[in-house]
Amino acid sequence: KSWQIRGRSAGGLLFWFGRSIVAAKAGGVGRRLAKSIRRVKTVHALRLDNLIKLAVVFAMLAVAAACSASAQKAATKAPGGFETKAKHAILMDADANLIFYEKDPDTLMPPASMSKLMTLALVFRELKAGRIKLEDQFKVTEHAWRTGGAPSGGSAMFAPLNSMVSVADLIQGAAVQSGNDACIILAEGISGSEDAFVKEMNKYAKEIGLTKSHFVNSTGLPAEGHVMTARELALLANYIIKTYPEYYKYFGEKEFNFGKWKFTNRNPLIFEESLGVDGLKTGFTDDAGYGLVASALRENQRVILVVSGLITKKDREEEPRRLLDGAAASAQ
Repeated sequence: KSWQIRGRSAGGLLFWFGRSIVAAKAGGVGRRLAKSIRRVKTVHALRLDNLIKLAVVFAMLAVAAACSASAQKAATKAPGGFETKAKHAILMDADANLIFYEKDPDTLMPPASMSKLMTLALVFRELKAGRIKLEDQFKVTEHAWRTGGAPSGGSAMFAPLNSMVSVADLIQGAAVQSGNDACIILAEGISGSEDAFVKEMNKYAKEIGLTKSHFVNSTGLPAEGHVMTARELALLANYIIKTYPEYYKYFGEKEFNFGKWKFTNRNPLIFEESLGVDGLKTGFTDDAGYGLVASALRENQRVILVVSGLITKKDREEEPRRLLDGAAASAQ
């Protein structure tokens, strides 16, 4: 009887491709081969069944990688499989840093009054550091009055010229009424001028990770170079919620009384208890369209939503509602 020996020697290692070796062919060549085989110090026999097992392992890894890629791709789809009318949008789980949905979230855009969140973040920092107090009184300068107050024709808390207003009222004026005058008065009271305050805004933004955003004023009024992204608005909202929880409550106040004025929060979603929305900020200019940064707490899940570039005020109510409902459904 004879057997064929199927092998290949390389660098002192003998690799066998047959399932097993029973004996060498009779004769001198066979004996010499058998003798040389005995002299090999390390022999690696790759059996066919081992090759099959390795192939199965690699196949399983490939399937797992494909599933992971599919899951990541699915995470970018809107909850419930629908699209949004917003030009820019992002919906995220604030605690898990999980993105439920995003649409062009990294393109720079005019944020309108949503950038007041950066103004207030800086105010909260000064409060927490003890450099200012809620009871402190800031003067209403002519610049603040003309640029952001009654004569401006924009959103204002109507602080009278040359009057003194407390920091607490100014925060409410900015958060609830979106008062441009409130923001300028705060900026001037803290830094001496709005320009100096804006420099601090840009510096602070970079420190907390807002690498693309750039601010030109404290109000969000249209200005070249005053830009943010939907993603960085969401990151800023999350930062405020987690860093300044003692001041976050201002965004959820439904009303603010100042002098003869009674202001209602411009965020319509905080009035719908079933949504769980407790902040943050609306925005609108002709260039920016209608936008909203909202945060909701449902079933111990904190979600943050940003939409921008909507055409109508009605869209600003309906689109966030659908996205938030979708996020709640996906968490069940």
